[in-house]
Amino acid sequence: MKPMRYLPLCLLLSTNLMAYDPLDKEERNDYRQPTETWKEETIEIPSHFRADNLQEFNVQDPTDRFQYFIERDSLKTGEDRVTRFIVIIRSHRGAVNSSYEGFRCGLREHKVYAYGNDKGLTPMPDAEWQVLPKGGNDYKTVLYEDLICNMLTGKANPPDAVFRAMRDDRLVDTPFIGSER
Repeated sequence: MKPMRYLPLCLLLSTNLMAYDPLDKEERNDYRQPTETWKEETIEIPSHFRADNLQEFNVQDPTDRFQYFIERDSLKTGEDRVTRFIVIIRSHRGAVNSSYEGFRCGLREHKVYAYGNDKGLTPMPDAEWQVLPKGGNDYKTVLYEDLICNMLTGKANPPDAVFRAMRDDRLVDTPFIGSER
């Protein structure tokens, strides 16, 4: 075998390797984190909920002491991609607690904007985003994992699909990634 036979090929390959600089700033880096900073939109907190416009949903509560509802007109996703809603919890004795809350689907974040009862909601001025723990059986986890947020796409499910699943006491049908809704 003649060693000189492969010399041109070796020179050609080494020239190409020397021309590539992995730290070159002009190269496109598809793995770079987005530099866009997220800003929450200014919202108007509802003063109360409409008791005639509630959709019940099921939470596996072994004591069966509470009923859980979403006020239908309150379920909306804003331009900031936050899905907000009023949740109402009624005890078996008739006491009512309500809150205006939001999810950042895909980030597993949750925020309570206001707390209240059947008379109205009181804003929480220093409300902050909190990470929602995985695998719980409280109403927030049920809403996030099973109903409001699409766990495959990280986006909110359409309200009609959410309410249909609540009505039928099942999970939201999750389409395959890339399929149209």
